[in-house]
Amino acid sequence: MITCEEFFVEFADYLENQVSLEVRQELELHLSQCRACRVLYDSSRKTIQILTDSRAFELPQAVSDPIIARVMTKLREDRD
Repeated sequence: MITCEEFFVEFADYLENQVSLEVRQELELHLSQCRACRVLYDSSRKTIQILTDSRAFELPQAVSDPIIARVMTKLREDRD
């Protein structure tokens, strides 16, 4: 099984559904056995859902795309 650190390296790509089937299976196995990473995943997913589903937070794509890009870049930098 992969470690939490290895999970975090792939986390941003996993959230964006940009990992291979093999990597996805490894990450999901880790999630099924690691409470800390599962909490991180669930919290991130719920936050994304709230922000994208809520009219109160609706932003034009020209505004939201750069914000999303910066967040994903930061996640990828932190894993290196």
